[in-house]
Amino acid sequence: MIHIKHVRGPLAATILSVISLAFAGPTASAESDALVVANGSQPPSLDPHVSTATTTNILARNIFETLLTLDANMQIQPGLAESWNVSEDGRTYRFTLRPGVKFHNGRALTPQDVIASLERWEAYSQPGKNIFQGATWTAEGENTVALQLPVPRFNALQTLAPLFAQSAVIMPAEIVAAAGDKPVTEIVGTGPFRLVDWQADRMMELERYDKYTSFGGKQSGTAGNRTPAFDKLRVEFVPDESTRTLGLSTGEYDLVNPVAFDNISEIQANESLKLGSFPGVLLNVGFNYGKPGIFHDIRARRAVSVGVERQSILAAAAVDPKFFRLNNHLMLLAQKQWAPNVGETEFNPADAGKAKELLKEAGYDGSELTLITSRDFAEMYNSAIVIQQQLQGLGLNVKVESYDWSTFVKVRADKNAWDLIIMAAVPKADPTQLIFLNKDLPGGAQDAGLEKILTKFRNAKTTEEAQKLYGDLDAWNQEYIPSVRIGEVDYPFAMSKRVEGLQVQYEPIPWTVRLTD
Repeated sequence: MIHIKHVRGPLAATILSVISLAFAGPTASAESDALVVANGSQPPSLDPHVSTATTTNILARNIFETLLTLDANMQIQPGLAESWNVSEDGRTYRFTLRPGVKFHNGRALTPQDVIASLERWEAYSQPGKNIFQGATWTAEGENTVALQLPVPRFNALQTLAPLFAQSAVIMPAEIVAAAGDKPVTEIVGTGPFRLVDWQADRMMELERYDKYTSFGGKQSGTAGNRTPAFDKLRVEFVPDESTRTLGLSTGEYDLVNPVAFDNISEIQANESLKLGSFPGVLLNVGFNYGKPGIFHDIRARRAVSVGVERQSILAAAAVDPKFFRLNNHLMLLAQKQWAPNVGETEFNPADAGKAKELLKEAGYDGSELTLITSRDFAEMYNSAIVIQQQLQGLGLNVKVESYDWSTFVKVRADKNAWDLIIMAAVPKADPTQLIFLNKDLPGGAQDAGLEKILTKFRNAKTTEEAQKLYGDLDAWNQEYIPSVRIGEVDYPFAMSKRVEGLQVQYEPIPWTVRLTD
């Protein structure tokens, strides 16, 4: 059992990019049976229930597991639950737990662990609160857990599968009870790896759990056989982009995530390395509705929307057009179930004259405006610089303040500290879970019309019903302009030819890797 104290650092379904990459040949790696990964940032905790950090979720899924999971086609598959059934009215779900599952401390998984974990997740996570508000969890016998919903939810099962952030992971009941609303400090899961060491700001080491009970079946996405083919997973936290790339080239690292956009050509020129990518973020400029100011006026928000030139911003953020695209909608363009219908011409007019006219009508008096961003994520920082220049060209007196991720989160929470914000919103299973539609987000929009639409959306009984309501939500987004959509950006990663068989679901999945010498 690992106890973590004083760890510091920054940070269902959306689009899945599954990439099978096969390589062969020798390597200079120091450990023949260890996958060494260089990460750009360290998580603030390994507790997805209470942390919204993407890094938390991606590393934690090696340690913790969920009732259900998703295959390469984003179809729901068994996880800790080997089977389930749904009542005719769509309100009651019964999950039969997989037999023989043991936590990393040797104790067997019980329904009480599932109930305690999901009640906590429901109370503290955004997807839990949004989708499962008013739900109850009960044990039925020694291996069944029942979920009772107040109303049918079209997305209940997908929300219980792994998400990009705040997944519904299962922990021992006693650890959950001891943690309350604070991050757990005893890292005990049922997953393929167990945590053995975490040195703040330096590294994290996991080893293959020798009593692991795999889901079984063909490996596909995060479904199927999850038994690792190697003994150790070592994650090194390397904030400097050039250092990560150099370490990959010299064989110090097997996998680098992410790769700096500026280093892509260097990776492509090296025949011993391979480049991959996955859908990363929806890039937005957000407004602070918690602070009195010009952006409470719809004309000022519209001025920003019609005045900025998005292609230039995206080019600064992601360099290569293969890794970015215009998108004025709530969801990724490839999420076909939420299909967009507004063209690029209407979306990106880049009309500086109209923007200046709107700002004049709104009564902007030249007051200084603070735009905050994080230097830990290149797409956030680089886009902020170009946005600042463009907004200054429209007549807005904008200064940029850039922070490391942990400081950025603290500053974001202070409604008096900023006027504009760069938001890199990770993909979500459905639009109601998007961070910029959350009224509890610091500075988030407080609009009764939005809450009415979201309530209807969350109460949809089927995906088809939700798809019809999406039109209302997207229309509100276009009219109200809660934030200015810039576009979507993919995240590149790279690996050595020592790595075979890697699959990607939201981010690279370590346990799918096979290592060659």
